[in-house]
Amino acid sequence: MTSDTFVAQWGIIGCGWISSEFVTDLCRSPSARNVQGISHAVAAAGSRNLSKAEEFLNKYCPKGAAAQQNNLVDFKPKAYGSYKGVVEDENVNIVYIGTLNVCHYDDAKLALEAGKHVLLEKPATLNAAEWRSLVSIAKGKSLFLMEAVWTRFNPVLLAIQKAIHQDDIIGDIRCLYSDLSLDSLGKRSDTDRLLSAELAGGPLLDLGPYPLLWTMTMLYRHPKNDKTPPAKIGSTMMLHDTGVDVSTNFALTFPSIPAMANCTANLLSPFQESQHTRIVGTKGEILVQGSTYRPQSYIIRRLKDPSKECGGYLEDELVDMTFEEIGLVFEADHVAKCLKDGLIQSPDMPWEETELTMSIFDQIRKEGGYKFLPGLEKVQL
Repeated sequence: MTSDTFVAQWGIIGCGWISSEFVTDLCRSPSARNVQGISHAVAAAGSRNLSKAEEFLNKYCPKGAAAQQNNLVDFKPKAYGSYKGVVEDENVNIVYIGTLNVCHYDDAKLALEAGKHVLLEKPATLNAAEWRSLVSIAKGKSLFLMEAVWTRFNPVLLAIQKAIHQDDIIGDIRCLYSDLSLDSLGKRSDTDRLLSAELAGGPLLDLGPYPLLWTMTMLYRHPKNDKTPPAKIGSTMMLHDTGVDVSTNFALTFPSIPAMANCTANLLSPFQESQHTRIVGTKGEILVQGSTYRPQSYIIRRLKDPSKECGGYLEDELVDMTFEEIGLVFEADHVAKCLKDGLIQSPDMPWEETELTMSIFDQIRKEGGYKFLPGLEKVQL
């Protein structure tokens, strides 16, 4: 580390599980993952309960994050009993928002209006209109804003993207299957965040961003498609007694690729830790290992003779890329580099892509009859 190392000085809004994972990763030394020129500090954490914020910092970063441990900054993490305190802290230059989905818009707006850059957990908002509103604020104030879909920066996903887009490992893509589901029905109460209508629950917005991310990365971003929006979107949805979705399947096709993506997110089937995502091409297929959101390795399965209808496969090739980090720090590193370069949006997770994904979810909800309770959407479509 040198004196010209850029330090992302994070303010944490929301002290729940995802924020604890994020902060834990920020404590890891960038040099351990061969990252140079940037580091991370935790300047503040806020909860609606001061004691919870204090407990959060004492448990997950008692000595501060990597930059504080390496004496690159001279401040210690500070706890606040409000989110307002975090966004007004002079040591905070970017805010990470890990609150409940229904709170994302208001919390991000609070931070942006206070002049802070924002990394906003997925789903960024409840609808595309809310996201457009946040983008307008960020653009007007020249502030960085990005949806936090951490898997987008996972080294395994990036390696698979290169293998398909550049190295032509499996030929032309024909099908993509991706699932993220939990066996939650009957095991969680109707007031749980996944099933509560008051919290805009359901697997579509909570789990669905990950299968859709694989689709957007492999098909939407495929060089032959060149970020052209889906040509068709079809979906089927089952609703729970509370009114939220309990199972959603959706399929997408893109104009320039003769391939279909089939995505599933439900609360009816057990969590899969292997082969949750399968990408099939004319020369073979790739089977992703590890969870949908945190892949650790992948299998290349090549066809013996692509000219035959049922020609069989060669021996599987396992590409093991297991890493020690939780994985949120790869996203944080990217954000720090963007800030260092003076960017207000990420080239790898741009505003228009988040708007498109939110528009896709809007359409799926409409087709499935899932309507949010009055007042949850702060900006209407």
